[in-house]
Amino acid sequence: MRLLTLKSALICTALTFALSVAGAQAATDTKHPAKSSKTAHSSKSSKSSKTSKTSKTAPAKPSGQKVSMLGGKFVFYLPKEYVKGPMEEIDDKAKAAGVTGSLYMNTPAKRVVIITETPLPDGKNVPSNDTETLDNIIAETLVQQQSSYRDFSKLSEKKVVRKGVGLRQLDISGSVDGGKVLSTTVAAASGNRTAMVNVISLAKDAKAHALVVKGVTGSK
Repeated sequence: MRLLTLKSALICTALTFALSVAGAQAATDTKHPAKSSKTAHSSKSSKSSKTSKTSKTAPAKPSGQKVSMLGGKFVFYLPKEYVKGPMEEIDDKAKAAGVTGSLYMNTPAKRVVIITETPLPDGKNVPSNDTETLDNIIAETLVQQQSSYRDFSKLSEKKVVRKGVGLRQLDISGSVDGGKVLSTTVAAASGNRTAMVNVISLAKDAKAHALVVKGVTGSK
């Protein structure tokens, strides 16, 4: 089963720039008024102390849109301002073969996040950090991207393990219709499926691009 080519992904990015998104989320804090009663002071101080300790040790609840891949083994969050849409380039034949995908768009920033899952060929079944499978996926992706971008340049390639799931990160730069872009592909595989996340941004937005990628990989 062939992987989706980057050419299809680039068609999707062109469609997103006409859309508009808006959204902002405000966080609110609640404060508890203090009372000056000597008899209740000790008890309330104890409760307050327990509450304080609980708030310090409780893990922060993830914010944004949850994206779950590979049966929940590979999970990350995207900012709320990204609008989710279908991958119209996945044809009926691919869908019947088990290929799925979604497109997340941040129109003001002209950034897209494309996620796809594809069955491994020949019914192959692999563990969650299979070196050979991941190396092959990235090698194929690199070849595809070299033919899809003008002024292609490979920037880096990284290996990351996130909660037991092995990831490969491929960073490249190139030109699309005269515009300079950054493209990061993150690949994973587990069981009989592969997962790919492709983040594409304008080259001038390198810092914001890196933040989105870190959210996907969980790297520092």
